[in-house]
Amino acid sequence: KNDKMKNMKKIEVIVETVYLNRLLDLFKQKEITGYTIIPDIQGCGGHGLKMADDVTDVFSNNYIFTVCDEEKFLFMIEDIRSFIKKYGGKCIITDVMLLQ
Repeated sequence: KNDKMKNMKKIEVIVETVYLNRLLDLFKQKEITGYTIIPDIQGCGGHGLKMADDVTDVFSNNYIFTVCDEEKFLFMIEDIRSFIKKYGGKCIITDVMLLQ
């Protein structure tokens, strides 16, 4: 076993700006303290081209990702599922290795 690598889960979420703080509150409740936010992303998905209104920030999306161990992931997965169902957005989970 390579002790310089650790199995982790990468959680990537795309969410509308208006719901970002609610997602960050969820992370905080689940003791996720480290994450990266990329604001104002644009792309094309199931709902067509997604671009923010330059003046109001309405409809702008944010990309948030974090990495955590399996136990913490399992502790929060149903809450993330409920969040996406209620507020919309996308969540992508990937098995990753963290270089130590």
